[in-house]
Amino acid sequence: MTQQAEMTKEQLDVFLEGVQSGLSVADAAGVDKDTIEAGYGLAFSLYNSGNFKDAETMFQALCIYNHLDERFWMGLAGCRQMNGKLDEAIDAYGMATLHGALQDPAPSVHAGLCYLKKGDKQNARALFDAAIEFGDPANKEHKAYHDRARAMLDLISKGA
Repeated sequence: MTQQAEMTKEQLDVFLEGVQSGLSVADAAGVDKDTIEAGYGLAFSLYNSGNFKDAETMFQALCIYNHLDERFWMGLAGCRQMNGKLDEAIDAYGMATLHGALQDPAPSVHAGLCYLKKGDKQNARALFDAAIEFGDPANKEHKAYHDRARAMLDLISKGA
């Protein structure tokens, strides 16, 4: 049986003070960035191998440890989308949008696709419109998402 380390009251106070001042849980708990990145690497590998269930668990943990990292929310959202949890995916894409400071069109496009899959063209249209406004058209990746959003808007307007 392993012995579990306990926090002293002073350590707990320091941890809570750190979180309340805006630190991530990982930073407040002293978890080093290499450990977090190793977790991200594992989650990403699980996702790429099609193990969306375990990848979702890993990305969820990463979101708890560092709620400010857009990559973790995108990973969690993608897993949830692949697992058919569309409402939960939309929520996670929303968090990715916020933590990306509305600069990345990708989360809005993916959330719009979730809404389309649910049959909600009104919310899908709103997200595709928003995606076109986010990001930098000179950025090739952003432009690709802008083009995809425009294509989806065309499909919706044609009644598809």
